[in-house]
Amino acid sequence: MCSTLPLWGTKNKTGGQLMEWKGFTGNIINVNLTNNEINLSKQNFDDIKQFGGGLGINTKLAADLFEPNIDPLSPENHIIIGVGPLVGTITPGSSRSVGTSKFPATGAIAYSCGSMSFGFNLKLAGYDNIIISGKAEKPIYLLIWDDHIEICDAASIWGKNIIRTHDILSKKYNSCSTIAIGQAGENLVYHSLALIDRVSTFGRGGLGAVMGSKNLKAIVAKGTNSISIAHPKEFTKLFKRLFDRIKNYPHRESWHDLGMLRSLPVGMLFKTAGQNQKARQCSERVYLNQLKKRRIACPSCPMGDKDILKLEEGDSTELIHYATSIINPFLMFTDLDGLNYNHEAILAHDKCNQYGLDYMMVAALLDYCTKLFEKGILTKENSGIEWNTDITTLIHIIEIITYKTEFGELLSKSFDNLSELYEGTSEKLPNVKGLDVVFEPRLLHLGTMEFEQVVNPKGSHVASGGSPTYIGAGSSIEKFKSHFNRMGIPSFAFDNIFTPPVAEMVINVGRLTRYAEDWYTVLTSLGLCARAQINRFYGLESVTELYNAITGFNTTSDDLRKAAERTWNLLKLMNMKENFSRKDDKFPEDWFKPLKFGNKYFKLLDFFGETIITPDIANQLLDDYYDERGWDKITGNPIKAKINELELKSFI
Repeated sequence: MCSTLPLWGTKNKTGGQLMEWKGFTGNIINVNLTNNEINLSKQNFDDIKQFGGGLGINTKLAADLFEPNIDPLSPENHIIIGVGPLVGTITPGSSRSVGTSKFPATGAIAYSCGSMSFGFNLKLAGYDNIIISGKAEKPIYLLIWDDHIEICDAASIWGKNIIRTHDILSKKYNSCSTIAIGQAGENLVYHSLALIDRVSTFGRGGLGAVMGSKNLKAIVAKGTNSISIAHPKEFTKLFKRLFDRIKNYPHRESWHDLGMLRSLPVGMLFKTAGQNQKARQCSERVYLNQLKKRRIACPSCPMGDKDILKLEEGDSTELIHYATSIINPFLMFTDLDGLNYNHEAILAHDKCNQYGLDYMMVAALLDYCTKLFEKGILTKENSGIEWNTDITTLIHIIEIITYKTEFGELLSKSFDNLSELYEGTSEKLPNVKGLDVVFEPRLLHLGTMEFEQVVNPKGSHVASGGSPTYIGAGSSIEKFKSHFNRMGIPSFAFDNIFTPPVAEMVINVGRLTRYAEDWYTVLTSLGLCARAQINRFYGLESVTELYNAITGFNTTSDDLRKAAERTWNLLKLMNMKENFSRKDDKFPEDWFKPLKFGNKYFKLLDFFGETIITPDIANQLLDDYYDERGWDKITGNPIKAKINELELKSFI
């Protein structure tokens, strides 16, 4: 089962001249699990120039490989993992790994991103991308250790949770990184995911199930080499300038102390809703004095935004919990009224992480089922569950979803199954393309993060809608314009962005979302973290300078912006072949109804809270988004002129 491959043949003939890769390694690992075969192929230089790397190259490889309308859990589906050219360098926050596949929860060809040290190790081992296809006869894991690539027997770790799997593999290979699934992925639960280094979530929408369908328990990466930089003196100058800005940032210490809790103070949400007990449980003081053990960081990150939590009360005295952020277990409070204490939310979140379940989907499903029980639609007789909203019931539900036993078999696929199975219910869980809502616009107002859930091919998620509308970040027109310039939004687009359907809205989030997606795509294609505490130090001009210093290319900011637009359009074209269109880009009906949170009700308002968003306004914002993208307003798909402009005609 072992295949050892030569690594250092990284020169490629381009234009008749011998070229040595800088920043990129030029190597792609191809693994066919059905045939037990491993081989290397080379990056196409023209593809690099057209798509940039990372998310862009993943998308191009997917477009070359994917056949329309395949079963996401079939051997024909591919898993493509890629890293950008800045990954493996000391560029702050350059640790992004991107996974592309067809996801079972949505049926869309989409991407998911994660961090920690997998991308760093993959790059230092000598590879930009991994393409995995087929299905192994028995459980395996893939080992990548410099020029040694091996398909290894995973019988001893199959059936173990993600934390234990990581610990075993980390001990065996020492200073390695892992992407691993738990029992939910092994059992093909639609909303299972993987974790990178037992901390960073990777694959909302069912990547865990895709790995499980291939009998792929984990991928181990260990790299001991280095990345060649084209212009080291220029890079060092850029790095020092950037690092000094970060070091002298006045709020850096509070970011170190609070992590993501600084940007989303969950306790304030509960206080606004009149839930004072939960507000106290999620306060900064409680986090710092009772829950925080220490902070951990990805390679090259000077901020350290990941959490190691400790529980020191009750039966959970010894529990140490790893989380991408404390806000994740805290947010389980918002969906589940039966959780009264923060340690219950952390216990539930830890159980989801162990099994590899999307905690947001689990919380949403339980909240939905609670409503069905309250209406008498679900009962003990037809579900087999004595329903309560306490931690005991929650853990039980997590267990039966993971192992697809009893009522959990139904919950392991889609909440739509429930509304179809139980007649007489008009109760539907708000969702976008089969994924529960992450950014609730009735609580947060309608910014680009909230709107982008609707138009993203994947559906509701957490990443690619960042802009000045994120959690109230943009408080004035001038601040908006400054942020737009940093994102690289062309000045000719400003007038359209400041022309909303209703004047009082000030900002047209439909038009702005197009540029939020493009900026996110630039960052993710280069390998940079998109979280606010890091990406605030970058702009399109500065990342272009870094890209050129590392690769030796003479790329312009317009080139990177165009590569991002090309990537997003190609992703849309692939999903057009999966029969996605404007009919799927729709606001959940519940968004137009008041949301009861705590003892208060919240309506769907524009970002500034001045205008109630009606279905007509929502549809106009969708029209404006498509128009800004150069897409057809009726179908929601790219028009011929845009396809030709971006040189994507061969993918129609």
